[in-house]
Amino acid sequence: MKLKMYEKQQKEIEENTIEDKNVSQIENIPEDKQQTTEQPTYTYDYIGYIKIPKIGLKKGFVSKNSKYNNIEHNVTIAQSSDLPNKEKGNFILMAHSGYGYLAFFENLYQLELGDEAQITYQNKTYTYRLINIYLQDKTGKVAIFRNFQVKTLTLITCTHQDDLHQSIYIFEEI
Repeated sequence: MKLKMYEKQQKEIEENTIEDKNVSQIENIPEDKQQTTEQPTYTYDYIGYIKIPKIGLKKGFVSKNSKYNNIEHNVTIAQSSDLPNKEKGNFILMAHSGYGYLAFFENLYQLELGDEAQITYQNKTYTYRLINIYLQDKTGKVAIFRNFQVKTLTLITCTHQDDLHQSIYIFEEI
């Protein structure tokens, strides 16, 4: 699948059909490496960042309206998500776990209750504490159980070494 995605990206680059002005290829990939699954190098117009010091995660996210707001490119903001500056809102991010260059949430399974995450958005940093972790069957839908009286951060990813479930991490602003 990664090879197919890579080949599609290469074809778009060759045909100059990448439409979004916020991304540009900054490195040519030699022909002898075109069959690899290495990450193509792009520059995205990030609107903010997630940082989780315990697991060494720092990754940007793009606008909900960007075509690069999908798990095949970035940490993704759910379409139903509030933005981090909304009072009592729920900022929902999703990403792959597992292995490979798209597995931005690969180490979330190492988190424990009480661990902290930070979201930087519009030059302000919001700090959250992990208060709940739970699993749900992979059905394409996720129920989010949260306190609607506080601002929350929800992270969703596949469950470590489990192909049948998704893991949901609920953080509350501190």
